[in-house]
Amino acid sequence: MTAGDELPPVLPSGPDDEYECVLVDPEAARAPSAGEPGESLCPPGYVPRLKRRTPHRLHGKEVASEKPPEENPHPPPAD
Repeated sequence: MTAGDELPPVLPSGPDDEYECVLVDPEAARAPSAGEPGESLCPPGYVPRLKRRTPHRLHGKEVASEKPPEENPHPPPAD
């Protein structure tokens, strides 16, 4: 990798599909040893984070829920 190469800000984690790797140290990621495979979730210069999971189902812009609708406790002011 040369100094002009752009590093991806997020990579998938090879060992575990539940994680993704976020770039935190570009210099460590460009180091010659960074290309060697290891036992960690992420390569050097990256840290693992859990992938985002949507805790609810969406139907367009509407949240699909089994619960009855609730009234907004802070409605917008009337014009």
